[in-house]
Amino acid sequence: MKDTDIIFSPALDRYIEIRFDRCLSSIRFINSRELALKRTLKASFELEEYFRGERTKVSCDVDLSGMSDFTQRVLEETKKIEYGTVVTYSELARRIGSRAVRAVGSALSRNPVPIIVPCHRVVAKDGFGGYSCGVDIKIKLLKLERKHLSNNL
Repeated sequence: MKDTDIIFSPALDRYIEIRFDRCLSSIRFINSRELALKRTLKASFELEEYFRGERTKVSCDVDLSGMSDFTQRVLEETKKIEYGTVVTYSELARRIGSRAVRAVGSALSRNPVPIIVPCHRVVAKDGFGGYSCGVDIKIKLLKLERKHLSNNL
């Protein structure tokens, strides 16, 4: 069963395309004037809750089987990074038993499901680092999580 939803995130000022094929297969940010919204997938409703600060994790299964073993290890470890926190690329490499910091960054750039696998929570020692969806979105996601954490304290 293949299905595609479109939601809008006011926090990011972007539409988000969510694709499902037996499990969640991709999330893509779309900068467009106006798209028709469609919400049928559990992930769509959970992502909307995430953007409102009502959810810290999305519970959908993702398929990473088409990725290299190294990329799978990086992404599986990235899923463990808690909401509202960050780790450095070098810390993430250490957590998987590697010193290949640049390879970790490359693996993160192949993440098919940003937010679900929260690669935005991995930062450089001296700044934000990169983000395949755009550093502006990475910064907005980090600010969103910090804001919601501080509102719930």
